[in-house]
Amino acid sequence: MAEHVPPRALVAMMALFLGVMAVSALAFWSLSLIWSGGLSGVMAAMGPGLTSLFAAFHIPAAVVAVLLWQWTRRDLSPVLRVALEASVLYFWGAVLTGLFFNYLAASFMGRFS
Repeated sequence: MAEHVPPRALVAMMALFLGVMAVSALAFWSLSLIWSGGLSGVMAAMGPGLTSLFAAFHIPAAVVAVLLWQWTRRDLSPVLRVALEASVLYFWGAVLTGLFFNYLAASFMGRFS
C-alpha cells in the first residue's frame, strides 16, 4: 500500500499558516526583549483578544508542524528542515507547557472549592 500523499494546495496552505505563526512567535518573543515592560508590555499592546487568539493558534500550529514534518521533511533543504523541526519543538513545547500550567491552576483552584 502506498503512503498517503496530501494535496499540494493543502500542504501549501498549511505551510503558509505555519510560516505566519512561526514569524509571529519569533516577533513576539523578540519584541518582548526590547519592549518597555517586557512580555507583559507586548501582551498589553496586543490586547486581550489578539493575545488569546495568538495563544490559541499554537495548538493547530503544533498539529500542522507535525504533519508537514511527516509529509515534507525528505524534500526540504537542510535549512528549511531544521526550521521545520524547530517549529515542531517550539509549538509542541508551548502546548505541553500550557497544558501543564492549566493542570496546576485547576489543581490549585480545586483546593479552594
